[in-house]
Amino acid sequence: MYVATVTLTATAAAARRQIASPLVTDILWAAAVPADDLEHLHSRAVPERIDLTFFHRSPDPERADAAAVRICRRALDNSPALRGWVLHR
Repeated sequence: MYVATVTLTATAAAARRQIASPLVTDILWAAAVPADDLEHLHSRAVPERIDLTFFHRSPDPERADAAAVRICRRALDNSPALRGWVLHR
């Protein structure tokens, strides 16, 4: 199992809205596909930042990192609740 971490940061518009960690977790699970090999996900939302930890069944750390980024990009592209958030590595 490999762990990948990602941080989402809020733009000015998103910074005015609070988002709960359980909602973020649900959104990311919905964005994941079987090929991502996601086994577990932890999120911590604080004002203007969401810290994410992905646990993957991937065969190597590079694939785990790439899968985490793909999941985040899908979620950011498709979830209105994450509008105004951007991905940082």
